[in-house]
Amino acid sequence: MSVTVVPARRARETLVVRRWSWWARATHAVLALSVFGLILTGMPMHYADAFWAEPLLWLWRGERGAAAVHKVCAVGFLSSAAMHVLGMLAAWATGRWRLRSLLDEDSILPRWRDVRQVGEFIRYLKGEGPRPEFARFTFWEKFDYLAEVWGLIIIGLTGLVMWFPGKFLAFLPGWLVNAARIFHSYEAILAMGFLFTVHYFNTHLRPEVFPVDEVIFTGNIPLHEVRERYPGWYRRVANSPHVFRARTGTGWMALLISGFYLSVGFVILMLVMTTAALEAVRYFGWLLTGRG
Repeated sequence: MSVTVVPARRARETLVVRRWSWWARATHAVLALSVFGLILTGMPMHYADAFWAEPLLWLWRGERGAAAVHKVCAVGFLSSAAMHVLGMLAAWATGRWRLRSLLDEDSILPRWRDVRQVGEFIRYLKGEGPRPEFARFTFWEKFDYLAEVWGLIIIGLTGLVMWFPGKFLAFLPGWLVNAARIFHSYEAILAMGFLFTVHYFNTHLRPEVFPVDEVIFTGNIPLHEVRERYPGWYRRVANSPHVFRARTGTGWMALLISGFYLSVGFVILMLVMTTAALEAVRYFGWLLTGRG
C-alpha cells in the first residue's frame, strides 16, 4: 500500500489581504493553548478511573498537579476573552473600528443573509446552484465565533463557581455548585467534540486549504483565495490599500503545530467519548435492572 505525502506549500510572494491582526492571532494562540491544557488536565480528572487517565495524571504528578495546571490554563482561557475585548476597545479608541460596523456586511455577527446562504450552500453542494457569495465571514465561521462565546461564558462561569464555591455560596443556593459541575463537565465535552471535528475540518481540512490554513499563523490571506472563498468581501478590498505583497506558503512549523493539536486532541476525544458511552450504558442498565 502506497502512502501519499502532501508537502508544505512552497513560500512565494503574492498579493495578500490582512485578515487577522497580530493581536487577534496572539489572542487565538492564548485561547488554543489554554483550551488544549484544559482538555489534557480536566478530562483525566473527570474520568479518573478510565485506563487512559492514569498516564495523563502521572504526567501532571497526580490530580493535585493536574488541578493546578488546570487553573493556570483557566486563567489563560479567561485572559483570551479579556484580550478580545481589549482589542476591540483599542481599535475603537484609535478609530480603526466603529460600533456600527457590527451591522456591516463584513461583520462577524449573524445577519438574515446568513440564514439564506445556508440553503444556498446546501443547493451548491447538491449541484443545484452556484456557491453563495460570502462576505468576510461565512455562516459556519460566524457559528464558530458564537459557539466560542457561548462556551466561554458557560465553562468560565461554572468553572469560577467550582473554583471559589465559598464565595458563591454566600449568595447562591448550594445545589447550584453541583449544577455548575455538571454543566461545566458536559459543556467541556461538547466543546471538545466540536473543536476537534467540526471546527478543525472547517478551518484546516477543507480541500481548498488542506493540510493547514496558514492565515491564523501569518494573518494574511492570498487575494486569489479571497476571490474564490469570499467574493462579497473581495469586491470591497480588491482595489483598496489593504492589498499588499507578502510571502505566503505553509511552513513546517504550522504543519507541526496543527498536526499535533489535531492528532492528540482527536485521540483524547475518542477516548473520552468511548468512556462516556460505556458510562451511559452502565447507567441505563442500572435504571432497567436496578443493579450497578
